[in-house]
This record gives sequence, C-alpha cells and structure tokens, in this order.
Amino acid sequence: MKSEVTRDEDEHDTSTEYESDTDSGRAWSVDTEEDEGVVKSPRINYLNMQDPEPEWDVDSFDGYECYDSEDRKSFSDEEEYEEFRVFKIQAWKNKGFYGEDPFRSIFPLTDLEEPWIDMSTREYFADIASLCVKKLNEEKGTTVEFVSIVRGNMKVGDGWKLYITFMAREHPNGPLVEYQAKAMDFGGKPPFPILCRPASTIS
Repeated sequence: MKSEVTRDEDEHDTSTEYESDTDSGRAWSVDTEEDEGVVKSPRINYLNMQDPEPEWDVDSFDGYECYDSEDRKSFSDEEEYEEFRVFKIQAWKNKGFYGEDPFRSIFPLTDLEEPWIDMSTREYFADIASLCVKKLNEEKGTTVEFVSIVRGNMKVGDGWKLYITFMAREHPNGPLVEYQAKAMDFGGKPPFPILCRPASTIS
C-alpha cells in the first residue's frame, strides 16, 4: 500500500461539504425563527464531535453518554424529541459502521469501485483493513485473515477516520466471519490502526 496520500484531491476532499455553520462546540444546536409571531420548529445543526487521539484497541464510542438534559430542553414537542432521541441512540449503537452519523459527520462511501488516488476505494479499504488485521494478529496472537470488503464509512477532519466492515477467516479454511476495522489516515505518513474485531450485533 502506498503510504503517501494527498488530501487535497478534489474528488475526495469533502470537508467543506460537511462543515457546520456554527462553532459552539456542541454536537448540535437549536435555532428558532419567528415569522409574524409564529415560532417555527427547531432546526438542528450538527457539528463534528471531537474525538480523542487514536489509541489501539480503544473505541471512542465506549463510555459515551447518550442522554443530555439540554437535548430535551430544546424541544417543545414530546413526539419530536422522542424521534430525535431514538435517532441519536441508534447512531451511537452503530458506532460509525452502519449508515450515516451526522453527530460525528460520519458518512458512507457507497461506490466501492470509484477511483481513490491510484486505486479503487475497495482496494484502499482492503489495504487499511489488512493493516488492522496485521496489528490484531501481532497484538493478540490470532490468525485472522482478511478476505473481502463489505462496506466502508468515513469521517473527514484532521485526517480520514475510516470505519470498515469486511469478511475474514479466524482460522485457515475456517468459516467467513464479519469483522470491523477502524483506522486513521493522516496523509503523508502511514495510517494508524485503531481497532479490529468481530462485527457487533446492532439491536
């Protein structure tokens, strides 16, 4: 895998598209607008939630508290709040690997055959997943083998945080098992593997 990645490639620099128009530092904010005395429903603006520095085998989603009393105060309608609360909890349960998470600006890359620098997105994800598998085997003495990519999500910020789902074998000629890999690619230096594990069950 090539270790140098140019982050200013137009087709992959999506940071502008996902930037928020507020710098309050909160995961979301509520703006109300008055039109001839009528208060409109809240408009929620999502921000990037600040992630800690990457550390091997540490999931930044662990220990996160979903409930925030400020969330409830921002909704006058109980039904709207409940819809928001369910959506927020599900985004947390997905841990970046399923669908979009607007709270953390994580979004899916749906076209795996799209060119990525000098390879396809699928090949890029395969390289990153293989790196995470190598780290897992070195650290835990396992014999996991990467097989194929299932899907991938990305968060753009100081680098590319990658959430990759792939199929693997835990033993030679063993059955296929769905795995997850997370890594940080800062560009210009080798990617940093964060975790590699069997895929969690979403409830």
